[in-house]
Amino acid sequence: MAEAQVWEAAKEVVPPPPLKKKKPRLTGKEKAAIFLLSIPDEDSKRIMSGMQEDEIKEISRVISRLGVMSQDVVKEIRQEFLDKFEYQQFDVRGGMNKVKDLVMRALGKEKGRHLLKELQTGPKNTPWEILNAMEPSLVATFVTNEHPQSVAMILSQLQLEQASFVIDFLSQDIQQEVIYRMAKLGSLPPGAMEDIEESLLTELDALGATSGSFAQEGGGGVIKVAELLNMMSREVSDNLLSFLDEEDNPLAEKVRKEMFLFEDLLLMDDKSFQTLLREVNNDELLAALKGADERLKEKFFQNMSERAAEMLREDLEMMGPVKVADVEAAQQIILKAARRLEAEGSIVIMGKGSDDVVL
Repeated sequence: MAEAQVWEAAKEVVPPPPLKKKKPRLTGKEKAAIFLLSIPDEDSKRIMSGMQEDEIKEISRVISRLGVMSQDVVKEIRQEFLDKFEYQQFDVRGGMNKVKDLVMRALGKEKGRHLLKELQTGPKNTPWEILNAMEPSLVATFVTNEHPQSVAMILSQLQLEQASFVIDFLSQDIQQEVIYRMAKLGSLPPGAMEDIEESLLTELDALGATSGSFAQEGGGGVIKVAELLNMMSREVSDNLLSFLDEEDNPLAEKVRKEMFLFEDLLLMDDKSFQTLLREVNNDELLAALKGADERLKEKFFQNMSERAAEMLREDLEMMGPVKVADVEAAQQIILKAARRLEAEGSIVIMGKGSDDVVL
């Protein structure tokens, strides 16, 4: 009887709940891999097409090691990505520079250049398009009698290369005032350029220019000034930085942090360095390295074949004196190639002011 009662009581005991499985602790790369696997294949292909080759290899290794993920984990990771995207702040800005970046990335160099050439031909409808197409010396003549603040605002609207050429034709005192005021400029509010546009339009109309919509792509600021100084001769940029130091040292330091100088090529990884080397001809490289320090020379030698490096060393030893202006011009050509390759997504430049690099 007692045994029967025990048996009946045992049947009524509620079994303990199953132990909860601990959620796996996933690395960032594993989360990225799971997210890629959770979206349609076409979307995954588009995302991976924008990655560097070494990134594709790494994410592929992670995918190959993954087992079957529970639906709860997949949902949680998808939500994490969506939350990050939703709450991230984006600087949404159009303009021709943005078009160049997107077109080059999407179509590659040859097709991209062809399309950009088509976009840039045709009538010039705004004062800015006309000023960008004019000889820099003539633009400098146009703005010489304007207040430095007005000149700063005008130059902030021009293409970088054109603005740098125009500044070269200004007197040193005006250069200094304009650069200082440009560095202080933020994004220009709607309507801020109306008076200047009207004044420019009056003068340009006398030359047969036509009117149109004057929406522009950005303004001045530290980054714009840094980019301009990058494109100028070392002597001019050093003089302007010295002036900024005297006027506002913290501002000058911010500009320096954003500048990309020839010495900063040392910050590039070897793969990017080798890609850049393929874009540079030997004469430009010889002239550029004539004025470079030994560390940078070694960086070039290390990323070349042993024979090519030896030939370059011999050419440098046999090379006679080179004008400073020629050295700087060659270095600027190489830097311009580096910035173009970066815009195309072919290389990564870990600049002094950049923190958004994943190793």
